[in-house]
Amino acid sequence: MTPFFKILPVCFLAALAAGSNDLRAEQKPGGSHRTSHIADEEKSAISSELISVIEQYIEAGESTDPRARSKYLAPKVFYFGRALTRQQTERQIISLYRRWPTRKYGPLEELEIFALPKKRNIYKVTGTYEYDLANLGEHLSGKSKITCVLEHNPSGTRIIGLDEKLINDTTKYSRD
Repeated sequence: MTPFFKILPVCFLAALAAGSNDLRAEQKPGGSHRTSHIADEEKSAISSELISVIEQYIEAGESTDPRARSKYLAPKVFYFGRALTRQQTERQIISLYRRWPTRKYGPLEELEIFALPKKRNIYKVTGTYEYDLANLGEHLSGKSKITCVLEHNPSGTRIIGLDEKLINDTTKYSRD
C-alpha cells in the first residue's frame, strides 16, 4: 500500500471528527450568528476555489500542451503514489498525451471536500468525471474517481497530491 493510500483513511476519519466538532460549535448557545455567517461565506469561497482548480485541471487535459495541466500543480507533488517534481509530473502527463492524443472530459460530479485537521489550509477533494480517450483505432471511455489534496493560501491554490482510479463498471475499451 502506497503512503498516499495509507493517509487517505486517516484524513477521512480526521475530517469526520473535525466536522462533528464544527457541528458542536455551531450548536452552542450564545454564539454570534454574524461570526458563523462570515465563516460559512469564507468556507464557501474556499470550496469554490478548490473545485475551480480541479475543474480547470481536468479541462486542461483536453489541451495538447502538458503545461496546461502542470501549472495547477505545486513544485513538488505526490502524483499517483510517487513524490515527484512538477517537471517529472509533466513528463508523466506527456506520456499520457502520447498514448491518448484525443481526450475529452465531462464535468466534475459527486464532490466531497474535507479540511485536514492540524494541517492549516490543506484540503482533500474527491469527485468523479467522465472521460473519452482515443488513439488510432482505439477508444477508452467511462468514469474516473479523482482524489486531490490541495494547498490553499493567499498566493493561490495548488494541487499537492493527485490520484485517479478508473471506475471498473463504467470502463469501455474497444479497437476499431
